[in-house]
Amino acid sequence: MDTPNDTLARPTPLRGRQESEPPTVPARYRRTVITNYMYAASLILVAVGVTPVLVRSLGKTEYGIWVLVGSLALYLELLEFGFGGATVRKVAQLNAVGTRQELRQAVATSFWILAVPGVIALAAGVVISIFFSSIFNVPPELEAAALVVCLLITFDLAVSIPSDTFGGTLIGLQRYDLINMTLIVVLLGQAAAWVIVLALGGGLIELAIVTVVIALLGQLARYVIARRLLGGPVLSFRLFQRRLVRPLAGMSVWFSLGEFATIVTVRLDPVVVGLVVGIPEAAVYAVGQKLALACTQLVNPLTDGFFPLSSELAAQGDEARLRSAIFTGTRISLALAIPIAITIGLLASPAVDAWVGDGFEDAGTIVVLLAANAALAMLPAVGIRMLMGVGTFRYPALALGGEAAANLALSIALGLKYGIVGVALGSLISTALVRVVLAMPFIARTFDISLLPWLTSLVRAHIVPSAATAALGWAFLEADVNGIGPVVGAGAAMMVLYMALFSITGLNSAERVAVFRYARLRGGSHA
Repeated sequence: MDTPNDTLARPTPLRGRQESEPPTVPARYRRTVITNYMYAASLILVAVGVTPVLVRSLGKTEYGIWVLVGSLALYLELLEFGFGGATVRKVAQLNAVGTRQELRQAVATSFWILAVPGVIALAAGVVISIFFSSIFNVPPELEAAALVVCLLITFDLAVSIPSDTFGGTLIGLQRYDLINMTLIVVLLGQAAAWVIVLALGGGLIELAIVTVVIALLGQLARYVIARRLLGGPVLSFRLFQRRLVRPLAGMSVWFSLGEFATIVTVRLDPVVVGLVVGIPEAAVYAVGQKLALACTQLVNPLTDGFFPLSSELAAQGDEARLRSAIFTGTRISLALAIPIAITIGLLASPAVDAWVGDGFEDAGTIVVLLAANAALAMLPAVGIRMLMGVGTFRYPALALGGEAAANLALSIALGLKYGIVGVALGSLISTALVRVVLAMPFIARTFDISLLPWLTSLVRAHIVPSAATAALGWAFLEADVNGIGPVVGAGAAMMVLYMALFSITGLNSAERVAVFRYARLRGGSHA
């Protein structure tokens, strides 16, 4: 699968999964899930606890600058050209059928290739920094701060382009536990530093300084861990292999398109709001988006490992486990995405009010639309990852690119007419068209799954718990639940109700056995 032709080839069609088959999950699955959720919990903790501090200490305008800088700077990661995803897949393949020396060569080759776009990203960041204030009409008294923040954040991202090779190596080895621990330390360290900086009277520049320093320390930690796991040097230029450039580049083109689409879809909306509506409204949208993204952040920990797993199983030619994994991953993702979306959507207004207070009322509507968007996106999410993992790059990359283009066009058009609500509605429509209408049939054809029975089984599994949970949420709204404690309690009650009913309507006997086994035992090899 390393030649350009092979990277675009469809895998051998797979037969339907039997109900008696046990689910297939990634290596060290229990440990991966636990640390993934620790990281997700840290993200939510920081978002819930620190975002109000940032908003109140900086004010709408300065917080809007902070959000816009972060959103724009992330586009520099596109200069990675998809080599991060290509590295993950190559490492997973070699971990299954290669040697440690070949692994080190692949990692070193990826790193030195990405050193060049890292320098280009730094130069691009300088240009962005110079013109940022004029593009977004930054107040004169904040222009200098905006310039310095742009320079610092883009420097960090430029360094991360080649350095993310080490994180990709850990993912390819399915060592999510190790990469998660570094990410958690960095995230909590940055959050603590932000609070300290603001308490001491610091502003945007000081926030950017501590953010960059702590992030670079995290990159160093991941390099040390990767070097130890691979049993030798990974940065020596002597390990660079020209023969690996072409297969990595062949994969990276499609990963790059997919990454671009993801960044546009997730990160561009606040920028569109800032340009079309205004910077204060961008802050309101960002608050709503952060709450809605909890759906994705809480589901991904369960399904992240299916990408390297599918690469490993494809390299081994294990079609039986590939067949099982597509069913397992989809069922897992929806089992959590749907109740989270229902809970967040129904409790959106009281949650936003309890979280950040007055002035962000419109964020509640944004949460509802984006929570629905996140649930729809989860339907084909595992399938898209597994398509990329087994080497079918072209269609998912083009589909994600089409979604990004539709999202941008619809968000601008509807944003001009309906404001921030129109921007969120544009995202929802583009997701429904591309991921549900187009992507799901392709996934079913590729893995030789009968689409209608598959979708029917998913609806049957979720219809009863969805209706009951929605009814309970509506009852909480009628009771005028408000405040952080009551809102969290209401959300927990809705989640418990959903999971209890889903265990009856949504799981077969083999899956129930697997759930209890993974709840009791430590993670090991593939199920």
